Amino acid sequence: MISRNGYIVRLRIRPGRVGSADARAGGRPGGFSLIELLIVIAIIALLISIILPALSLAKRAARAGQCQANLRQLSTGYFNYASDTRGWLAAFSWQPDQAYSHFADLASVGSATDAHCLQATDIVRRLTGRNQPRFAGRMVARNFSYLVLVDGGYMGGDTLPEFGTACPEDRSALLWQRTAPEGIESLVAQQLAPADGSAEYRQMLPYWSSYQLVPAVWAADTGPETISQVVNDYRLYNFSPAFTRFKNRRIDDFAFPSQKVVFFDLFDRHRSRTMTFHGYAAATQPLVFADGSVQVRRTQDANPGWDPRTPNSLTTRTRYRYRPMDHGDPLALSRETAGDWIDGGYRWTRFGVRGVDFGGLEPTRRP
Repeated sequence: MISRNGYIVRLRIRPGRVGSADARAGGRPGGFSLIELLIVIAIIALLISIILPALSLAKRAARAGQCQANLRQLSTGYFNYASDTRGWLAAFSWQPDQAYSHFADLASVGSATDAHCLQATDIVRRLTGRNQPRFAGRMVARNFSYLVLVDGGYMGGDTLPEFGTACPEDRSALLWQRTAPEGIESLVAQQLAPADGSAEYRQMLPYWSSYQLVPAVWAADTGPETISQVVNDYRLYNFSPAFTRFKNRRIDDFAFPSQKVVFFDLFDRHRSRTMTFHGYAAATQPLVFADGSVQVRRTQDANPGWDPRTPNSLTTRTRYRYRPMDHGDPLALSRETAGDWIDGGYRWTRFGVRGVDFGGLEPTRRP
């Protein structure tokens, strides 16, 4: 109703689509028909089905980029450490029969293996303020040697956990980092953390690194101190508690630094929905080389390596079985089977730090 010049004008609006011919002609009421609504829903569903995989791929690419950034930070710290220590490569350095720690229960050092366990415990106690339990008898150099870098200020901070040491796709390591050591046993009960080893050792898991050092850069590659592979368990190494020493390699030991791998991940976590064990030919992942570079390389392009227990053999190489273990350890590619034989490859390079992993033939004698 509108008042205009003293007159009241009544407007009558018929229901219908505004501006449509049906509305002007008094056709059917406005709104969507059922068929139109279904068409709109189908179009939206189609767009979502197109967009979601693209978003998922973008997220995976971002995590792969973050993984490479983590490795660059690790590489920078590792080789800066060597520059500041006259060429010595970062590794646990405590030796048997010497007292290093001001913690009374860590001051008595037995074997070299016990020594590097106690050094790792000492670092965690000092940097976290936690009463990290004493443990011994474990081979922790490969996944925990970065603690030496954090302790020296080579990782950008002096606090633990150091989140840049976990691959963004390593859900287990990320979960352990977010869990206080006191909560690790609850994760073990839920099969979200490994049950092997002592409870004291398991409390080190929040400081676990996804990225391993190859054995040759923290222990001898021939002789009585040699580390070798346990054939039936990819996670374990053979060593001699009486002879094995650590912290005995130098940066100038590398003969072909741009072709020798230093850090690697046990799994290719970025190339497919299913993780691939690094020893399979199909694995492709970022690797840190001895010249400090981070390169994405395929395992199938690596040399097969050797068995350090038979250094004079040009045909013998390390071979071991891949068997999925606990806490969600993958079976690798779906076409693979548990118990496959794996070549040592860049994990067990011929002639150790003086060998070649990529971009050239393995030397037939020590360079």
